[in-house]
Parts: sequence; structure tokens; C-alpha cells
Amino acid sequence: MIRALVVDIDGTLSDQNRVLCPAALQALRRLLVPVVLCTGNTHCFTRTVSVLLGTPRIFIAENGGVLSHSEDEMEVLADLNVCEDAFQKLAAEFPLQRYNSARYRFTDIALLRNFDALAAARRVQELGLPVEIIDTTYAVHIKDRRVDKGTGLRRIAKRMQIDLSGFAAIGDSNSDLPMYRLAGFRASVGNASPELKQISDYVAKAEYGNGFAEIINYMNEKKMF
Repeated sequence: MIRALVVDIDGTLSDQNRVLCPAALQALRRLLVPVVLCTGNTHCFTRTVSVLLGTPRIFIAENGGVLSHSEDEMEVLADLNVCEDAFQKLAAEFPLQRYNSARYRFTDIALLRNFDALAAARRVQELGLPVEIIDTTYAVHIKDRRVDKGTGLRRIAKRMQIDLSGFAAIGDSNSDLPMYRLAGFRASVGNASPELKQISDYVAKAEYGNGFAEIINYMNEKKMF
């Protein structure tokens, strides 16, 4: 039985323009299990989304760098300084531009997708920097290598006293892979990356938020809740 969901936001609940899909909202409101939002976006953005969606103030932000355990308790797991150092080194070789959410970030750096992220990732390895470059299809992130959505999920699950096998993970991009490897059930929306679809237990035919609604319908039909 699934006791909780861990769900990405951009591209999973929203469309390609980051607009929330009505079908996703309707599916969320029918759920009787807690939903943990898990995103590369900022803490303040994720908190606002949780309020609007009616999900708990328990969530994972900045790709695992920042956790919210309640309205009053935030936990920072990553080091922004290592990302700043990597940014300075990479900016000497790549035309990096920070995303407009920079002033709200605690642990990572989000960049516009106007440079060769794969080449930058290779350069990070060559320089031996303690960071990781990930492309969420909405932004490119420089993040502390020690954390990801999986490390965030482990800590959240422990605090919620729910075994990882009791979580269903739903997402769309490779940044979701770490939480997929831990969850008891994995489902991908139709626009998900090939890598994510490959390890999914169910792949929706529909894309974006409509795909999320399809996944919830499938789980209900299979009596997984």
C-alpha cells in the first residue's frame, strides 16, 4: 500500500510554460494520503505552491538542498559556498547567467539554459569540483554533490515515520532519478525523460499535469492507496 506521494512540480503538475494543469489539481484534491512536493525550485516558491495546492508544509526544495519539516522548521543540507566557487571557475569558460530566483536560494545556483550543460558537467569532473550540474529542462543547476532529491526523501521519510517502500514517486526529469531509486512505486508523466521512463512502474500516455492525473487514476484503479 502507498502511504505517501513524493511529487515533482515543474513539468509534472504544470505544463511546459509552468502553468498548473487543472486535472492535476483535481487529482491532488481527491487524494487521502500526504503529498510531499519535491523540486529544484526555491523554498519560498515550494511553500507557496504547497499552500495553493493544499499539501503539507513538508517538502523538498533546491534538489534536496533544503527541506521543510513543518511551517516552523527548515533544514539546510547543502553548502552554497561550493556552488559559488564552482560558478566562478565555470563562468571563466562558459557564458553563465543566473536565473532570476538567485536571491531566494540557500544551497544551489540556477542558471539559464543558454550554454552547453554537458560540456560544463565534464569540466566540473576535470576540475574535481564537489558539485554536480543537472538540467531539469527548466533551468540548469549547480548543486552540492552530497545532496539530491533522494537524500531529501530519506530524511523526510524518517521524520514522517513512513518506510521508503510506502512512497510513490512521480516526476519528469533526470533530477528525479535519485528519489525514484528509493520509492516503492515509480510513475512518470508522458513528457518524462527516457531514463526516468525506463525505471518506472507506470508511464502515463498523457503529458504534464494531465499525465499526473492519469497516474493517480491508475493507482486508484489498482487500489494502491
